[in-house]
Amino acid sequence: MKDRPKNLPEFSNPPLDEVVIGVQFSALPGYSSVLAKDVWGLYKDDFPLIQEHPPIEPTFETFGGMGPQQSVQFRFGPSQLNPRLWFISQDQNHLIQFQEDRFLLNWRKQANGNQYPRFEGVSENFESNLLKLEALSFNGQKNALDINQAEVSYINFIQAEDYSKINSWIKTLDFSGINVESMNINFTEVVNDINKKPVARLFHELQPVVTKNGKVKAVRLILTYRGQPAGNSVAYAMNFIRQGREKIVNRFSEMTTKEAHKVWGEIL
Repeated sequence: MKDRPKNLPEFSNPPLDEVVIGVQFSALPGYSSVLAKDVWGLYKDDFPLIQEHPPIEPTFETFGGMGPQQSVQFRFGPSQLNPRLWFISQDQNHLIQFQEDRFLLNWRKQANGNQYPRFEGVSENFESNLLKLEALSFNGQKNALDINQAEVSYINFIQAEDYSKINSWIKTLDFSGINVESMNINFTEVVNDINKKPVARLFHELQPVVTKNGKVKAVRLILTYRGQPAGNSVAYAMNFIRQGREKIVNRFSEMTTKEAHKVWGEIL
């Protein structure tokens, strides 16, 4: 397991609710839905529960005046993509999402009290399971993954009794004196490399969360780093994902207050 980067902000009790790591790749040669059992066979010991969901359409981050773009597709009738499969661990904390051109792994906070295994543990789990998929053959065809996008998301759940006081948690928001009933804020940021070339986007999403009885209010803060790795291999994708994690953690620290850091147990 790789060590945590030095000087990266860290909290003993962060408001983290979910982490998602994923890649998009050219459709696996030789794969069809009748072979889904072969894929599940790779993971069923650790992920014995299975669900079927609609597929995610291909999406590409493009630059030069254009935002994230779905691939150009001409379709008649139902989607040509096969279903997206969820393979879920017995404790419900971990989830693999697979379809013919995507592979994602989620860590999800559950009431069972299992501790967050930290990014290093989640990313190691993701990489080892992705390599299992790459080693699998369908109808004798090798599946060296041609990765064209990678992403990492951190989903935080920040309780806030009064949305007008959210600036006590998130310093980029100040609704003082405003009786805020709800909010939904989204914006993106282009991330450049050392040569000032755009390589990724950082998505910021702030969504209101209210319990059915209206007694508990919260803000769901989602930070997603997505783009095209420098190469199409798993190694390049993992390097991109690690860079994205650093960008997200630093940005989370920058946009939240020192008072919030104390509550979350900032490790100095």
